[in-house]
Amino acid sequence: MAKIRLHNFLPVWLPLLWLLSGSTHGNTQTATTASATATPMVVRYYDRGLKDARHAYKFELIKRILEVTRTEFGDYTIVPFGEEPSAKRQALLITEGQILNLLWASPGTVIARAEVHTIPVDILRGLLGYRVCLINPANFPEHPRELTSLHQLSIGQGLNWQDIEIYKHNGIALKQAPTFEALFDMLAAKRFQCLPLGADEVMYTLRDKKAQYPFLTLDNNLLIYYNYPIYLHVSKKFPQLAQRVELGLKKLQESGEFTRLFNQHHAADLAQLNLRQRKVFCLPSPYLPDAQQCDKSLSFPD
Repeated sequence: MAKIRLHNFLPVWLPLLWLLSGSTHGNTQTATTASATATPMVVRYYDRGLKDARHAYKFELIKRILEVTRTEFGDYTIVPFGEEPSAKRQALLITEGQILNLLWASPGTVIARAEVHTIPVDILRGLLGYRVCLINPANFPEHPRELTSLHQLSIGQGLNWQDIEIYKHNGIALKQAPTFEALFDMLAAKRFQCLPLGADEVMYTLRDKKAQYPFLTLDNNLLIYYNYPIYLHVSKKFPQLAQRVELGLKKLQESGEFTRLFNQHHAADLAQLNLRQRKVFCLPSPYLPDAQQCDKSLSFPD
């Protein structure tokens, strides 16, 4: 009887055991896949916190790019790099991809020539190439519109800023400071006459530094211009991040959010800068191949 019972039940239990075993294995595979899919994409870019608050628009744009692509690419984690490396150092770091894997820079610069995927959308719509002077009135020319050349004006720049090559290309000597903050101490000491900052950041910087440097003033007469588009660049070691950034920018453009975000951060300041009313000094950029850069009429971003 026992043998008969075993014989009768084995065909029933063996398939059940096999199904249970297969089901458990399948769940393990599914869990592993889900775990891999749920691993947040790590995004690393240059951000020193309050010291880089003038880049708030860029930071918000990047976060919106990551947010609108959650469906396609999942969660993300931002790991800011809190130091101030030179452009050459940033190029090396983004090539390696361990400390930085996302940066913004103009085409032709050392960062853009690194091992990166470039998303060719000017996220600042040319604003960074429209430069307005922050000045110390104590040593700024009384009648700046009478200047006939930028060679008549002493200009300050941060050490290793990529703009430096543009000024050198045009034969303009510069006073360089080791950090962004040190530029204001030098301006206070009358070491130079003009600190030219992009139209995207100059008003914020004036508001931010005015209490610490009461002399700080915005020049209302001059505009230094050079063609300086800003693209996002992603380390080639992170192709999925490059795809995500490209898709996110496309989505924001198509929805109109890109324009709304740009205006939210820049419209009020641009209205105060009166770019069209200024005397323009155009500087050809060595980063771009077009030799006729300064022969074209400006398309003012306001």
